[in-house]
Amino acid sequence: MHRSKATFREFLVAAVANISAICVGLTVGWPSPMFQKLTDKDLSDNPIGYPIVESEQSWINSVLAVGGFFGPFAAGFLADWKGRKLALWLSGVIHIVGWIMLLQSTSVPLMIAARFVQGFAGGCILNGLTMYIGEIASDEYRGILGSFLQIGQTIGTLYVYLIGPYVSYISFQWICCAVPLLFTILFFYMPETPHFFVSKGLYLQAAKSLMYLRDGSLEEIQGDLQLTKDYVLQEESLQKSNALRRLFTNRANLRALMISFCLISLQQWSGIDCIQSNSELIFEKAEIALPSEVCTIIMGAVQVVFVCCVIFFVDHSGRRPVLMASTLGLSVVLALLGAYFVMDSLDVPSQSISWIPLTGMIGFISIYNVGFGPVPWAIAAEIFAHDVKALGSMIIVSSSWVLDFLALRFFLLISESYGYEWAFWIFALVCAGAFLFTLLCVIETKGLSLQEIQNRLGGGGKKVEEE
Repeated sequence: MHRSKATFREFLVAAVANISAICVGLTVGWPSPMFQKLTDKDLSDNPIGYPIVESEQSWINSVLAVGGFFGPFAAGFLADWKGRKLALWLSGVIHIVGWIMLLQSTSVPLMIAARFVQGFAGGCILNGLTMYIGEIASDEYRGILGSFLQIGQTIGTLYVYLIGPYVSYISFQWICCAVPLLFTILFFYMPETPHFFVSKGLYLQAAKSLMYLRDGSLEEIQGDLQLTKDYVLQEESLQKSNALRRLFTNRANLRALMISFCLISLQQWSGIDCIQSNSELIFEKAEIALPSEVCTIIMGAVQVVFVCCVIFFVDHSGRRPVLMASTLGLSVVLALLGAYFVMDSLDVPSQSISWIPLTGMIGFISIYNVGFGPVPWAIAAEIFAHDVKALGSMIIVSSSWVLDFLALRFFLLISESYGYEWAFWIFALVCAGAFLFTLLCVIETKGLSLQEIQNRLGGGGKKVEEE
């Protein structure tokens, strides 16, 4: 096999698939520049016709997570029935529908409905993309390619920050709609995963998929094909009963669910979406010298740079060390941001603390995106056995959207009732809990095949540190 060309193809397929993650980033970052237009007393660029109030902002923002809860159920069913590729491709089509609905929105209920559809598409994407990348990636690059999901989301968010404040509402929806349109065109030509073909007994199609991904002849990919067959058939032969019972009665499956669920849950309550969706409002509250939209662009650019850095060490340093360093750093930065708002309320001289908001927000985004952002999703993509992967991913992604909805509502409630400091301090405690959970419970998957990961999950005799 031509290793360099095979690597290029593997990365190319993953990159095209992760254009869908950019779509998710667009919807997460959308409220930051759009709320400036929708709340402006100048109604020249407001399709609603009046400045929306805080309760309406809250629902437009958080309903994305409500739609996201339902998306994984549809994607999981379709992924097992018709394939990972079709489930992911249709998610892009639904995203296009959501942007067209926003173009036609002339009232808050219509805008909420459009955001619900986008959330549904986002839930489909996070579920389908996680499965797709986990099954097309080789053992050597699975960690790196799994990190692409977070890279795509940060690129989408920066795209919004860069363009949203400087174009009209209508123009911006068209510019955003171009991204899922590009995805549906390019991804149409990408291969289905070998694992899905093997699970349906389509061994010739599985071989063709592997030949493309590994750039090898039929003879050269026989080893990979046999490993895929052994993995899928072994998992399916363990029990032919429903996947739900397998997920909760098999030790390895239950442990995989527990690790993934806890990591993603703690990630959602780190405050990331609350900060991204309300960044311009937070910067305005902090009353720093730079315009809020400029601070937001700086934050978005730093986010992309740092999340790209993770691909250089996630498969070398391992998942656990990166997670522990990231969560510990986040706890410190969030505590500092909380302290700033306390000092600001006590009228501490502004010149002595004015550096904290922008520095702290950039620090938060940087540390999050080199660890706690991409690594939990990379682990979720590789830790489930094939026969429960669709169900496990569906549960994880759906739960993440529910927790995201609660976090967004919680952030608004706490910040309005008690101040930003308490919201940041609670998020700091969550990150400290994530550090302890990683230290005590998360296994190391660096350099392991999918089967070796299952063996390790089912073993239970080793200490976590030795795993």
